[in-house]
Amino acid sequence: MDRAPGRGGPPGRPHRTRRGGRTGRERRAPAPPQARGHRGLPGPGLLTRRAFGVIDPAPDENDPVYRAAELPGSAGVATARALSRFYAATLGPVDGAERLFAPATLTLARTEESAGTDRVLLVGTRFGLGHMLHGPASPLLGPSSFGHPGRGGSLGFADPDSGIAFGYVTNGMRKTVTADPRAQALVRAVGAVTA
Repeated sequence: MDRAPGRGGPPGRPHRTRRGGRTGRERRAPAPPQARGHRGLPGPGLLTRRAFGVIDPAPDENDPVYRAAELPGSAGVATARALSRFYAATLGPVDGAERLFAPATLTLARTEESAGTDRVLLVGTRFGLGHMLHGPASPLLGPSSFGHPGRGGSLGFADPDSGIAFGYVTNGMRKTVTADPRAQALVRAVGAVTA
């Protein structure tokens, strides 16, 4: 059985964690996402640039010390199977283990709490409590879906209406933070076979 998603990768088994696209030799802050209508993201004072370049020089994200640092919103390590099983467990029991979300928590995760132009990502986003919701910036399976994309192209979500949980990971870094075309092609394929 795959281990649950976590921080830092498999304990005592760093050989099981594949290196990401950037290496420690590249000591520059990661580029912020490109948003429609914004060709260059000028100046160090722009919120997007500050958010994506908060650590300067950029750390080696493949370093086990970095991965073990428990950085909120960063350094999550999982296989696609473990990521999808995590989201499946928000919907119900998985392999006899208790579900992660009580019905009321599931309702909170998929109920819109905020919507509008994200001041960091510079695109329209929708959020429930703790999760991004289906929308133009990050299309998920349908209106009840909740989850989150990851920097570099990963995507995980649950869709309570269909009972589907989805996990996609990659070891290649891309500048996209929301609707990565690789993950979106898979989401469309899942939608086509479940329609």
